[in-house]
Amino acid sequence: MDVRRHRGFTLIELLVTATIAIILLLLATPLYGVWVADNEVRNGAESVASGLRYAQAAAISHNANAQFVMGGTGWNVAMVDTPLVVLQTGSFTEGSADRATYVAVDATSVPATTVAFNALGQVIPNATNLARVDVSMSTGSRVWRVLVGAGRTGVKLCDPDPKWVFPDPIACPP
Repeated sequence: MDVRRHRGFTLIELLVTATIAIILLLLATPLYGVWVADNEVRNGAESVASGLRYAQAAAISHNANAQFVMGGTGWNVAMVDTPLVVLQTGSFTEGSADRATYVAVDATSVPATTVAFNALGQVIPNATNLARVDVSMSTGSRVWRVLVGAGRTGVKLCDPDPKWVFPDPIACPP
């Protein structure tokens, strides 16, 4: 009798492995979509927070007033004092898709677009200052909030979800 040693996989072993891989892929696909949406919202909020921090730093470094202005498609940082010089611009589509929604309001929840910083990096007091930007997406992903001014000297990126309790660093202050 001629005994030969066979190497490799049988067809049944390959089919079982492929079936398990397909099932795992089908289970992971919805979670991947939520993960992408969460990252797009986070990137959009970080873009706004970076722009606000840049405006504050520009005011300090130039020893002059600087402002952050949100528009329909993005934001810009400019020096307030003449001549009005735009230092940096950002588009909402750079860090996140067009699906993200940006809601900017002042301390009384009235829509606002502008906040100015003085040469010390402090928010110049004004009733219509931008105080909060909420970034969300209609797919039910996480909401991120960017806070500026109102007793804070800096800019804070936080999660308004009630499961986070202040003083947890990710929680929004009350």
